[in-house]
Amino acid sequence: LPHPPTAAMRRVLGPAVGRCARCRADSITASAPCMLPRASWVQRRNAAKAVASVFHGIGQPFELREIPLPDRLAEGELLVRMEVASICGSDLHTVSGKRQEPLPLVLGHEGVGVIERIGSDIFSGGRPRHYGWKLQEGDRVTFSVADSCGTCPECTLHKLPQKCVSLMKYGHTKVSDGTGLNGTYASHILLRRGTHVVKLPDGLSSRVCAPANCALATVVNSLDLARMPRYGSNKSAVVQGAGLLGIYAVAWLKQRVGMQSVFCLDVSPQRLKTAERFGAIPLLVTGGEEECLERARFIREHCPRGVDVAVEMTGAKHVISEGVQLLRNGGHYAFAGMVHPDSQLSSLTGETIIRKCLTIR
Repeated sequence: LPHPPTAAMRRVLGPAVGRCARCRADSITASAPCMLPRASWVQRRNAAKAVASVFHGIGQPFELREIPLPDRLAEGELLVRMEVASICGSDLHTVSGKRQEPLPLVLGHEGVGVIERIGSDIFSGGRPRHYGWKLQEGDRVTFSVADSCGTCPECTLHKLPQKCVSLMKYGHTKVSDGTGLNGTYASHILLRRGTHVVKLPDGLSSRVCAPANCALATVVNSLDLARMPRYGSNKSAVVQGAGLLGIYAVAWLKQRVGMQSVFCLDVSPQRLKTAERFGAIPLLVTGGEEECLERARFIREHCPRGVDVAVEMTGAKHVISEGVQLLRNGGHYAFAGMVHPDSQLSSLTGETIIRKCLTIR
């Protein structure tokens, strides 16, 4: 996505898209423009009300709606004034109809904001926030994309709070749920007590940190060091896609995992230039079987037995077959981009997985 938003993007997302007043161009996040309502519009409104960009459905304009700020916050809740909100691919999938969500809703889950109020109503029935004493009004924070109970088997036994039985996902919840301040495309968001909140260091800009709670967190989870191949070498990878997820993956594999060779495949020369800055070996994809074979030959020259890890960051199901073929026996394949229904893996067979002893996650 270009920054500032193009005319075509404004036609899709409606008049609620505003240009970020804090535009400090950054090589990682310049492709993720702010979707906060225009500051001048907000400032003319009553300070006791938030302004949210409400999505009503495919092809319908976004509505700028005033939502009253809560008079009292329950124990553990945080009222956060948004500074920056970036656009996730899942938001675009919702707007285009690829992904179904309850409507109407305030989209957006990536972002950075400043704590305006901290809930202290001990009669609300809620438990105190874990480590909440470390947070103060005025702190600049980011937060987990979902709220979980912390007590169900998924949260405690299975260590999967993102699959909590009472999960609430920011940017994917109806306006009628709670205060309505459930997404980052608004002047304020209300963080519930089961949301993990992190205070940001002064040395990092809000634009750099805005996608960290979703895009970067996805990469860190899917490419956790403990999930890398258990046996043999762990020095090479193929990253399919050079969007924000792909760029994070390249940086993580090179800098954190310490891999020697990280190949990055994408259809955009500009994105590949960015990936190369973070240590990738760029490979442009233009289509065609012969080109695919040439890519495989090039990668096999560097890694004769295949790469140790492949990472799908494109959201396109047709890349899976190539990723599997490039993996060595016993390799690890991480799926991260296909978070939409059009992701049937018809090109992948059980036989291939078994014969190559692959791990797919």
